[in-house]
Amino acid sequence: MKLIHFSRPARLSSALGAAALLFASTAFAHAHLVSSEPAANAEVAAPGEVTIHFTEPLEPAFSKIALTDANGKPAASAASQVDTHDARVMHLPLPQLGAGRYAVKWTAVATDGHRTQGDFAFTVK
Repeated sequence: MKLIHFSRPARLSSALGAAALLFASTAFAHAHLVSSEPAANAEVAAPGEVTIHFTEPLEPAFSKIALTDANGKPAASAASQVDTHDARVMHLPLPQLGAGRYAVKWTAVATDGHRTQGDFAFTVK
């Protein structure tokens, strides 16, 4: 077995490269869904709003939540908003929802500009 010996500059270069990757992954993090109310696939009484918690602060101008009914028609006319006290939280005020299944579609743009999106559903009893 042959052992490879790295010179000091090579070790330093490797360490700096690893540090740069670690910094880049933290500095350019995407906003991922942490939790939501109502939760995905939950069966609930008619909620007053949809609230989604993310891992990173959001850019309010580019982040949104939309709600559709079982027929794919919009079920909420109000605009969603990023929470003014915690930019990792977004809310969508809801009208009185009737019984049925609803789909939530969200787009989250982190303050560093990275975009994520997703969807989930819940059922009103």
